[in-house]
Amino acid sequence: MVAHIPDSPAGLEEMIEIAPADNKVVSTSFTEEEFRQHGFMLSPYTTRLSFAPLIRKWLKKLKSPDPAEALLAREIMARVEKAPVLNEPFDHINEMAAHQETISLLLAGLFPLSLRDTQLAKAGKPFEASPIYQTPAMERHITKSQVIYHFSQTPEQVQATIMVGICALILNKCYGQKIDLDPNIVLTIQCPDSNLCRHYRAKLIHEFTDVIPLKKPTPLSPQQVNELLTNIYDTEAWMKLLPPSHFEIHGLAAMEFIDITREESLSRLKYKLIEKDAILRKDSVQELQRLLRSFFGISNLRMGISAIDYPKERNVRKYQLRNDLLAECQECLISPENINSIYDKACRYKEVLLVEDLEKLPLKTPVENDLIAMGFRSIIVAPLLNQAGQVIGLFEIASAKPYELHSIIELRFRELLPLFGIAMERSREEIDNKIDAIIREQFTMVHPSVEWRFEEAAYKYLEQLNNYDKKAAIDEIGFDEVYPLFAQADIVNSSTLRNAAIQDDFIDNLKRIEKVLISAGSFLDFPLVQYYLQQTQQQIEEISKEIRSNDEPRLMDFITNEIHPLFHELAQRDNALALETDRYFSQLDPHHHVIYSRRKDYEQSVSHINDTISDYLEVEDTRAQQMTPHYFEKYKTDGVEFEIYAGQSLLRTGNFSALHLHNLRLWQLLAMCHITRRVAQMRNEIPLPLQTAQLIFIYSQPISIRFRMDEKRFDVDGAYNVRYEIIKKRIDKALIEGRNERLRQAGKIAIVYTTEKDRLEYLEYLNYLIAQGIIEDEVEELILERLQGVQGLRALRVTVRS
Repeated sequence: MVAHIPDSPAGLEEMIEIAPADNKVVSTSFTEEEFRQHGFMLSPYTTRLSFAPLIRKWLKKLKSPDPAEALLAREIMARVEKAPVLNEPFDHINEMAAHQETISLLLAGLFPLSLRDTQLAKAGKPFEASPIYQTPAMERHITKSQVIYHFSQTPEQVQATIMVGICALILNKCYGQKIDLDPNIVLTIQCPDSNLCRHYRAKLIHEFTDVIPLKKPTPLSPQQVNELLTNIYDTEAWMKLLPPSHFEIHGLAAMEFIDITREESLSRLKYKLIEKDAILRKDSVQELQRLLRSFFGISNLRMGISAIDYPKERNVRKYQLRNDLLAECQECLISPENINSIYDKACRYKEVLLVEDLEKLPLKTPVENDLIAMGFRSIIVAPLLNQAGQVIGLFEIASAKPYELHSIIELRFRELLPLFGIAMERSREEIDNKIDAIIREQFTMVHPSVEWRFEEAAYKYLEQLNNYDKKAAIDEIGFDEVYPLFAQADIVNSSTLRNAAIQDDFIDNLKRIEKVLISAGSFLDFPLVQYYLQQTQQQIEEISKEIRSNDEPRLMDFITNEIHPLFHELAQRDNALALETDRYFSQLDPHHHVIYSRRKDYEQSVSHINDTISDYLEVEDTRAQQMTPHYFEKYKTDGVEFEIYAGQSLLRTGNFSALHLHNLRLWQLLAMCHITRRVAQMRNEIPLPLQTAQLIFIYSQPISIRFRMDEKRFDVDGAYNVRYEIIKKRIDKALIEGRNERLRQAGKIAIVYTTEKDRLEYLEYLNYLIAQGIIEDEVEELILERLQGVQGLRALRVTVRS
């Protein structure tokens, strides 16, 4: 709870700021009357202002061995004798007006006269918010500054604490207990001149408070007292055993405020740095800067913090965590041009670096010049280290005044380094986690369906490390008895089409070269022109017949490393040739530096087909995962192939049966039908009207797979299972026995199988697709020619309706 202290007892606005248990700050403004109606600082017991306890103290001081204290006591008691009303309780403040001087002397027992100009303190009726007296220092602060009382409790807890505090006073005064139950109150004063905040802890003084029993106190057993102290917020229990009608509180309560700015600022810095994104968000960094200003007592202090790796080669990740002073004008604080700068030295030597006046540095790098240009004169820079002692960031504070940052400030600065180092390391880890999540989603071969197995292995490995197991190692990750489902949609005649595109582009490129060389040879005396003209015409004649595998790199070298340098030379010799060569170069692909038209059409067409198929499979597999969790991976080549592994060992929970396998097989067949249709519909949307041929391989025997750490992917495990991999890799080139015809045909799906059981299962699926109008009525039953190491394969082939 926070309250603005009034200048006078009535009529002033008060502010309450409450910090509840969830750490969210709630602020509300109240007039004094609303403040009282809200219930804070109101005692359920009748309280009366009385100077009697304080007068008793001065009466004892009459015999003090200290002559000055005894003299003051005699003067006070003489005045009290002339004003006996001061021994009686006051119900109205205006009744005290005639005795202000005597009251001021009485209060010397609370607030020594010599300290009043510096001591922040006030006194008033017990458990009342409005003071009857404030020290001059207190009055100055509350007149010029915004004052806030802060309770680290909820409103209900604050009220309960106040009530229980009164009850504890009753137990102490009337029942001989020694209970210390003062609420932890921190007063914050914002100084208007410097805009800095000072923090003070409130010390409550109840020494001059009496509990007046109105009735004979009811005896309390130790058990009853213990029950009260065990449930201190049970205010009903307190009121029941200590009824407000039985007691009154008389006397004077005081509150002294002790400066704890440094400790409180450090505590709030620690709390702030624990927050998520503490050094990532701009607003959070601004709040840290405000707290640092209070901690160091420097109103114009600037702070900076940034993630950095030194040396730069240590980490390939680029952390976008730049909240340093030069974030807007320096791309990198430790770039080569800033070698030997204050930042470079701080990182190199892993030490705090203090510069009391930047202007007096003998050798300045761009970093120091930029700091001076921004108005900074003194600065402290320090590297932030991780637990391994590596530099992971830089932390800095700076001032516009030379020598405002000095060795004493540096000592206090060093206290903060571990806090900011931990915050930096945690923030980097948070960034790493986000990056890893992206990598896992976009690139890794570890599919979400099997992440659980990797997590188990990682937890086990971590447990071994925690137990200091010298043989700690990650378990081999594998799955036994899984069923493979393989399929591909491959672009028909992709190699032939690509070669034709290469051939067309090079012929076009060479003819353009021929044209320039003929033009140059007609009027320029330069023997190499005729030589290369003959070479070019020969190349055109050769590749017009056929293009071989080594022709592409050979022709690229001929054009870029021989012809193009010649054209640059010709352009310098004649203006007309310069125009012609410029026209030639403008027609080349800017990245490949040759004519790349047909190849570009081919690559764009392939890419569009691959992306369409891949995106469709991603969406469809998400749906299939809901049916039966399984491992799924796909590869893009000239087309797309994908593989599924399904089985009980892949499931963390649940069961796998033949029904799930049949469902996945039908889903795969339907997916291939839809892919065939989509590609056919795309022919008018792509530069080259490419087509795909679809292939499914059914392998009925379950296999084992293992994760290969070197390749970061799953592969079949064991010699017996290798047969599946061999067949899968060779059937795309399979021919139909006796027909010299490729099994894979455009617009069709070929289903290769090894057992009669599989044939019958897929015939049922195909009949279903025929009934649905998805494929043509004819189902071809084919025998495949013997492949290397493989024989006896058969296939079903169908045509998909457009």
